[in-house]
Amino acid sequence: MSFKKDTKRGASAPFLVGGIVLLGVAIFVAVNSMFIVREWEQVVVTQFRKIKGDAIQEAGLHFKIPFIQEIHRFERRLVRWDGVPFTLYTADRRTIHVNVTARWRIEDAAVFFPRARTIENANTRLYQLINGALRNEIGQYDLFELVRSTNFILDETEISLQIDGEAPEEIDLEEIATLGREIRELPRDEAGNYLGGRPVVLEKILEEARKQVAEAVLGIHLEDILIKQLNYTQDIEANVYAQMNAELQKISAGFRSHGQKNAEQKLGEMEKELASIEGAAQERVARIKGRAEAEAIAIYADAFGRNPDFYRFLRTLETYGKTIGSNSSLIVSTDSALFGILKDPEAGVNAGEASSEKP
Repeated sequence: MSFKKDTKRGASAPFLVGGIVLLGVAIFVAVNSMFIVREWEQVVVTQFRKIKGDAIQEAGLHFKIPFIQEIHRFERRLVRWDGVPFTLYTADRRTIHVNVTARWRIEDAAVFFPRARTIENANTRLYQLINGALRNEIGQYDLFELVRSTNFILDETEISLQIDGEAPEEIDLEEIATLGREIRELPRDEAGNYLGGRPVVLEKILEEARKQVAEAVLGIHLEDILIKQLNYTQDIEANVYAQMNAELQKISAGFRSHGQKNAEQKLGEMEKELASIEGAAQERVARIKGRAEAEAIAIYADAFGRNPDFYRFLRTLETYGKTIGSNSSLIVSTDSALFGILKDPEAGVNAGEASSEKP
């Protein structure tokens, strides 16, 4: 009985091993026939180095023929390109150094793969295409059209200056400097749209570069081009700084002149107000002094009416006091009234009172 059981087990072992092998092969084939496309990817399937169908851009699980077909993954996101500075010439024969950057993306991987294959190769081709577009477009514009974007510096030349909490005062820079007088305006069409300036130049460069990229048939889309840096040569840079320095000096001198004018105006108003205050004060002093003198005269008149001799006596003493100084000498005779007063003051006072009591 036991011998028969061992014979059956030995016969079934090869089938078990064969099943495991077939299962492993099936799993291996299944794994190699499936691939996943992520949201930021697109895939090109090739068979014997030839592209089969369009690029797969839909994210999810996809299938291919194992061992025969291959997949090649590419970005769907934007790719940044940074070029080296270009030395270019403007329409007015100025030499400038322009450093630009661009963003692009693979629009059709089925076209991109045989034409460029890698992002590095595509960047090399873009360098040549963008260089040509820059030279074609920048050579049609003057330097000021590449630097400026609007005519704001020419249209808006008024600023507000507020001093000591007063109402802001509008100052026209054209009155104090030559700002904008020698600067050419950016051209415009009848609708007021600019025909020059950095935004217009960049748009023209982008159009020209897209045109050349389309002619090259690289399967990419050029999203935008931006100027990172625009440098002048040393002679232009020195000239620009000299003009800026001279202009700022004119503006500062104009501000100082305007401030001095305001100071003189304020000083004149202050002096006028001070003269008005002094005039009013002097008028008030004169009125007070007049009233005081009138009161003094009235008192003197009343005193004179009551005792004329005594008043005359006081006035005589006042006269002597004013006419005789500290270094003066006075000779008085014995029969003088002054000698009698000095000898006996009470007699003089009594004499005055007696005379005032007479009817």
